[in-house]
Amino acid sequence: MTEKKKALLTGGIIGFIVAGIGAIISAQMIESTAEPSFCGSCHEMKPMFEAWERGPHGPLGNKRGAVRAGCADCHLPHNNVVSYLINKSKFGTNDLIVHFFAGGHDGDVKYWMEKRKERDHYVFVSNCERCHEELPDNIMHEKLKAGEISGDCLTCHWYVGHGFDLEAKIKEIFGKKEGEANRE
Repeated sequence: MTEKKKALLTGGIIGFIVAGIGAIISAQMIESTAEPSFCGSCHEMKPMFEAWERGPHGPLGNKRGAVRAGCADCHLPHNNVVSYLINKSKFGTNDLIVHFFAGGHDGDVKYWMEKRKERDHYVFVSNCERCHEELPDNIMHEKLKAGEISGDCLTCHWYVGHGFDLEAKIKEIFGKKEGEANRE
């Protein structure tokens, strides 16, 4: 084997090993940054994390046997890996910029209340349908299937991800800071 072929083969093997290690590290980072503990580690996500914990899909509020779901289960699309990674990158970059350059809208109750109205941009109804393939028999589900009423899962089940306390949690945690700022 010539020196040129040996160098090419060696370079190819090293490149393959580096690419493999990079892929493993990337996969682990993607997985670990999808955990609720990661999402809840930023102060601006504290009210959402605490409300989720006690909500129907959280670990502390799951009294009726609801499916446990973490942040990425609802807030990232799962229809294909490309869409998942693009949205994860887009939302993660936005969160990072807001965290470092806008203070995470910490103490801005009005911002978070307005953000809730845009939940259809941050919650993927296809994920509801992925986990809840079989809908329980009830009159509203029957009317929805028959086209007698319009809407999607969030029209009626708007509280599911974070429970009924999200608004109160936002006001409790961010309202303190807003009130403290007003006293100074």
